[in-house]
Amino acid sequence: MTTQSVPQNLGFFRSIGDAWSRYRRRRAAVAELQAIGNAELERIVQDAGLTFGDVLELAKTSGESAALLYRRLEQAGIEPRSLDSAILRDMQRCCSFCTSKSQCAHELEDTPKAASWPDYCPNQFTIEALGAAKCH
Repeated sequence: MTTQSVPQNLGFFRSIGDAWSRYRRRRAAVAELQAIGNAELERIVQDAGLTFGDVLELAKTSGESAALLYRRLEQAGIEPRSLDSAILRDMQRCCSFCTSKSQCAHELEDTPKAASWPDYCPNQFTIEALGAAKCH
């Protein structure tokens, strides 16, 4: 083994370690849901307006899965605390289930502010409507 290959191998092992940590956090979140009990879980599902499948999927996502939403709202000049809680919760759910997070993060980092709104965003129309309502 050469000295030059050590940093590359460390990166590989770090990636494996990160993936393992994410897996363990997801499993722990699902185990927490299972420990709640059916009656309490049913109440949570009902209160959130979700399905059991949605709750399980959300438990598998990272706690930061909707963080990009707040950056998008900020970019649009919308204060999340000013939104109705049901609207914000639905937007968080949509963002959590979005499969384009890496593209979204990349665009938030690299795209000039004048760029058009991303068509892949599940909250595109809601944020546009909130922005338009804010102007009136």
